[in-house]
Amino acid sequence: MASGASHVVLGPAVGLRRSVRYRLLNPVRYAVDLAAASVRRGFRGDARGGRILLASDGQSPTSEQQFAPFQRYRGRLQNDLGIVQAHLLVTDALRLAPRMLSQFDAIVLKLSFQTPAECALRIVQQFRAKAPAARLVYFDGDDDLCIQWPAVLDAVDLYVKKHVFADRAAYQRRYIGKSNLTDHVARTAGVSFADDPIPCSGPIDPSSLEKLMLGYNVALNSDVLDLYQRSLSAGPVERDLDIVCRMNVPEDDWMLAMRQAAVSAMEQLAGRHRVVVSTGRLPQEEYHSELRRARICVSPFGYGEICRRDFEAVLCGAMLVKPDMSHVATEPNIYVSGKTYVPVRWDYADLPEKCERYLSREAERRRIADAAFAVIHEYHSSGAFVATVAEMLRRAGWRGGPVAGPAGRSRPEGGRA
Repeated sequence: MASGASHVVLGPAVGLRRSVRYRLLNPVRYAVDLAAASVRRGFRGDARGGRILLASDGQSPTSEQQFAPFQRYRGRLQNDLGIVQAHLLVTDALRLAPRMLSQFDAIVLKLSFQTPAECALRIVQQFRAKAPAARLVYFDGDDDLCIQWPAVLDAVDLYVKKHVFADRAAYQRRYIGKSNLTDHVARTAGVSFADDPIPCSGPIDPSSLEKLMLGYNVALNSDVLDLYQRSLSAGPVERDLDIVCRMNVPEDDWMLAMRQAAVSAMEQLAGRHRVVVSTGRLPQEEYHSELRRARICVSPFGYGEICRRDFEAVLCGAMLVKPDMSHVATEPNIYVSGKTYVPVRWDYADLPEKCERYLSREAERRRIADAAFAVIHEYHSSGAFVATVAEMLRRAGWRGGPVAGPAGRSRPEGGRA
């Protein structure tokens, strides 16, 4: 392809739905929003607001969810920040004439993690060449904390991740495999990544880390937000399951080294408590029903530290137990030790003791579960996402107006850039 984007073959129905969404519905929304913004400025006498182009390849539905809150809060972004947005496929965006692409003040780009490194950099460079005045922001949708494409970090104005190392010095270390988690299993379980597509990663140039910004995590995914809305009106339920731990344990994947330890620790509890430890998948509604019956949810690491299960458990009222997260910074932050979750060792040696402690202290279990829910509720009710977008544009170098952040709102504590 001329754009340099990787090619994915889609089924006819999927391809048609994607084409209708990106090539018909999204452009129509943008045109309507532009017209409404023009009328609003005429009445208010406002200066021209900002225009954002969201450009993604549409290849990974999970990763695409990083853009979901832009659509959900489209009206708030217009009203509070004066921002109008368009969302196009990368290939379609790069077909736009330079004068059309240059109408955008910021181009926010995201690509599938399967994109070859040289292809990802070439796409970034093409956007830079066609719209040199636009601020270029990359959204990293990877599960882990590390930076897959350091060259992309160097080439953009701002690089936004869902979660980052709490200690930025960790980016100046070298890791075996793609991340700190692959490095951990390599050193503790002898797993080799010599033949992996990314046999090692890091260190990152300290000067480039100034472009790294903490964004928001999977709490803003559409399905998690929908669960949050339903949870607000959910009534009390009988919690007849003590512990739930439902996860995939792939035999031929490096995750096995971490997750098998969790399974072994859970099996120690099975004879004394009502425990569900399963590698089987349930339909989403059945899974949420199971979590609503659980007092504790154990959530192991996967390809990254944070997963949707963490937030589903909290929104269903279960207390979250998880390997120690003190090295992670994220928003909304439901990982405050002893306050919003209970940390265990990465080898799960203390998991039985920790679970039994809180199974015998229902008031404490309930307090932690409720506090975690309150963190998510506060994030959504405070306008934090809109504040994050305002901060993103400021950090990227946006000099137009009237982007200033919603009145009376700021990024939550811990959401540092």
